[in-house]
Amino acid sequence: MRLSKKGWNNVLIFGVLLILFIFNFSQQSNLFYNKHQKTVISSNFTILEIETPDYTLTRIGRNWQREPNIGVSSKRQQDIVNNWQKTPLDSLTDPKLPTSDFVFKFFVAEQDQPIIVQLHQLQNNHYILQVDDQLFLSLPAEKISLFLGI
Repeated sequence: MRLSKKGWNNVLIFGVLLILFIFNFSQQSNLFYNKHQKTVISSNFTILEIETPDYTLTRIGRNWQREPNIGVSSKRQQDIVNNWQKTPLDSLTDPKLPTSDFVFKFFVAEQDQPIIVQLHQLQNNHYILQVDDQLFLSLPAEKISLFLGI
């Protein structure tokens, strides 16, 4: 196949446009992914206590104490607290969920009132964390043990 000078110019122009489109699209997808991920509790807060329906984690000095105590190591308890503040989750638009019975209360040093987080389980074994009726985060089933310590 033989192309004229004009034909080669068109091939070159479309090739450059394609490369620009690929670079722009890959950069946009990275921005979209990073932009819509958030942690449940901001790392700017100092968590003093986490109250759940099953147990309470209380900060005592630099360590954590669980009541009732079931023999979970101090390191594991610290990892659970860190996951609430450091594990990014995908944020969702307002999915209109009913009130959940599984509620976490996070008492932080910087606020008088606790941060309320509701855990909702969907039919497809997927979870949604609802933070203070404003933020909705998608929690895949494989990550739930990071937050609950189970």
